[in-house]
Amino acid sequence: MDPTDVKFSETVAGGDMMARRSDSSDAVLFSYGILKVEMESPSGEKLNVTGGKPSTITTTIPASLVASAPATIPLWYFDENTGLWREEGTATKQGNKYVGTVNHFTDWNNDYPGYLTRVEGKVVDCQGTPIPGVVVKVGQTIAVTDEAGNYVRTVPTGVEFEISVEATQNFGMSSTPVQIPALTQNQVYQVPLCQLACFPYITGTFKDCSGNNIYGTLSVFWDNRNQGIMPTQTGGFRVYVAPNKQARLKFTSYSGTVIDTVVQTPSSPVELNLGNLRNCSGVVQCENSFVITGAGYNNKYVRLQSAVAIGYYSVKDSVTGLTCAAMDTTSFSLVFPGKTTGSFAWQSGALTYKTLNTFAAKTININVTEYGAVGEEIKGTFEGTFQSTSGPVTITNGKFCVIRHPDSQLKPEFLK
Repeated sequence: MDPTDVKFSETVAGGDMMARRSDSSDAVLFSYGILKVEMESPSGEKLNVTGGKPSTITTTIPASLVASAPATIPLWYFDENTGLWREEGTATKQGNKYVGTVNHFTDWNNDYPGYLTRVEGKVVDCQGTPIPGVVVKVGQTIAVTDEAGNYVRTVPTGVEFEISVEATQNFGMSSTPVQIPALTQNQVYQVPLCQLACFPYITGTFKDCSGNNIYGTLSVFWDNRNQGIMPTQTGGFRVYVAPNKQARLKFTSYSGTVIDTVVQTPSSPVELNLGNLRNCSGVVQCENSFVITGAGYNNKYVRLQSAVAIGYYSVKDSVTGLTCAAMDTTSFSLVFPGKTTGSFAWQSGALTYKTLNTFAAKTININVTEYGAVGEEIKGTFEGTFQSTSGPVTITNGKFCVIRHPDSQLKPEFLK
């Protein structure tokens, strides 16, 4: 894996590059190359080194990093249980390669460990208006601007790197790279203001039939792909778009109503104000709920006003994980194999209701009825038995409806 690639942080495990050293101190990594080692038997069974026998691995250093690559460098493997890279062994520079010895197969990272420090910056358009949702490339990681156009990213000390807005990650919006000097521990570096060219943008407000603002998640599509997923926590939204596109805006509220509209984006950098957008059908199209029996509850129907409803496919584990969490303490998480519809028996999950915390290990039946593209819904039903300190809990008539996020290298959170 090439750490100089624009999409490196999207494909590397632990895209934030956070690590735990052999002395248990924390670090942020700067990579000089990763070797992904996977071996399978003819039947597809994953293989590893027998009895921890040592093996030699060789990793090519990207051409632009050869001159600055140190003579020796720590080796790191990704710990799925903690979500951190772990230090184990060293590699030696030989020409444009690193050569080291390992005792098991995984992703092996040749990285310089820096102390923690951070950068802060802001992205605005040509008129000085903050731009939310911009992907900012920060060295080998990324940050995304908030509603005020601000971004923050933890970075390693002791190495120089660049910060930029890349066109391939922002439907054509881009900036000139800014060179960041080597920083010191606990330093907060203020990045110069990043001003982009003006692009068209769409504004509006999602409301119920009584005129009240409603909140949820907005997915934006054009060119047959998802271009962004963003929360709308005030009801109003402002989203930058590529010019002259047929764009689809799909809003899913916390209560499960859906507002779906298609517009033509302006051909010049102006505002398209859609005004108030409503769904007055009264139909709940995206429900997260369950019926709980046990631990003091008897056939209790629980419906989540979901502040979080996300799902993603874990590339590394070949499973889909989904999480629904309400604005109170109610939540549930499920996992099932693959990324398709179907019925899956003996699956795992976790569920919280009021003060009750439960876990299910291969005791849930999940039926996936819809598995949409990124930005669309993953829908289905579930039932099964969960264990708690108050005894077993039976869940029936469970329903889930989450927004699919981009595929990830990470293990679903509750399985860590």
